[in-house]
Amino acid sequence: ARAYIEEYGGVEGAGVWVNLAESLLQELDKETREAVQKMQEAREAWEKVKGTQSESVLTAYIAQWKRKAEAREFVDEARVRLDALARVRIAYEVAEELKRRGSRFLDCSECPQMVVIPAGNFLMGAAESEEGRYEDEGPQHWVTIPAPFAVGAYEVTFEEWDACVAGGGCGGYRPNDNGWGRGWRPVIHVSWNDAQAYVKWLRGKTGKEYRLLSEAEWEYAARAGATTWYSFGDQITPSDANYGKNIGKTQPVGSYRANGFGLYDMHGNVWEWVQDCWNDSYRGAPNNGEAWETGDVSWGVLRGGSWYDSSWILRSANRSRYLTGDRINSYGFRVARTLTP
Repeated sequence: ARAYIEEYGGVEGAGVWVNLAESLLQELDKETREAVQKMQEAREAWEKVKGTQSESVLTAYIAQWKRKAEAREFVDEARVRLDALARVRIAYEVAEELKRRGSRFLDCSECPQMVVIPAGNFLMGAAESEEGRYEDEGPQHWVTIPAPFAVGAYEVTFEEWDACVAGGGCGGYRPNDNGWGRGWRPVIHVSWNDAQAYVKWLRGKTGKEYRLLSEAEWEYAARAGATTWYSFGDQITPSDANYGKNIGKTQPVGSYRANGFGLYDMHGNVWEWVQDCWNDSYRGAPNNGEAWETGDVSWGVLRGGSWYDSSWILRSANRSRYLTGDRINSYGFRVARTLTP
């Protein structure tokens, strides 16, 4: 939780922080599960103290303590020096502060962590001189992303998928994990149709406009302002991403460094379904960031490469296709969300 506050910056709405803390505690350290119960008890205790004289005393104490602490210290010292009630109050204070300066949020405790991606423009596709380039990666063309949008910081995980199933969504489908483990590994054996079922469930649960990324949005987010083959340069090594059967299976999301937008595993781990239908080139493609939903509708587009693929397939410009109903152990997805005022 301390690392989250330091690195990621913000959440949308102060109250969401408590739910986020519950999720993060389970993710980062299984031995802190008891803290989840304490947070629930703290929430109940806070409801009792709100509006009473005790609230003003507590608020004054925490405000005094907060002035001599950075956000990194809040979680570290709160566990030792403050009781559960004070910890929740700090959570609200921190959330308000991070909300003002951060760009990450969580719409519910079971929802993917989202990153706000700025508007901008970029040159989509691969130059003819790019090594490993396929014809379907061109012609290069300028694309404008007209407004900020949100993207999942990570590929959708088994834990998030299983929450959908537990919540009555995703058709009750429980994908096979190949014996590699579930939890925070990216969900696999999911088709384009399955990905649509997941975002439909998210929309119903949150009332927000969750969807898959368009292909243009995906490449824009993957590049994060870079014009090189990968977001970090023209070379890639096993320390940069999970690819080439070096490990022989998926890795938990976030195992490698994030790109310039704070997105993890845009190169490798699992292929990621996007919204678009397949077209053999970019001739006639939209230049406004929208999904291209005409073409061969029986084939969906995949981006990013996987644990199985060679390094050149992980290039930001590379693209692939597969039938929208097929499920493979290297296919997954991440979500996007349209931001509304």
